[in-house]
Amino acid sequence: MTLPDQAARLDALTAIGGTMLVEAGAGSGKTAILAGRIAFLLASGIAPKHIAAITFTEFAASELAIRVERFVTELTAATWRARPKPAISSPARRSTGLRRC
Repeated sequence: MTLPDQAARLDALTAIGGTMLVEAGAGSGKTAILAGRIAFLLASGIAPKHIAAITFTEFAASELAIRVERFVTELTAATWRARPKPAISSPARRSTGLRRC
């Protein structure tokens, strides 16, 4: 399913050149885009102290924090699973008879 504003959503999610203002109606996915953008910035190496996200309500702020944590956790887990496994076990493991499962 392609949304009419798909290009703008992708830009809001991945543009890291400066400040971004996201304006949209209720239920349009602003929180998801903002949470994804924060996770993308973190994954791109931007330090958390250089990221600011402003919402109008405490509820929106708490929802944003929950989603950012979920996205970062999922990215971290995916990165961890994608790490290459060593083909040969270390000499210490071989000498003790332990084997990689």
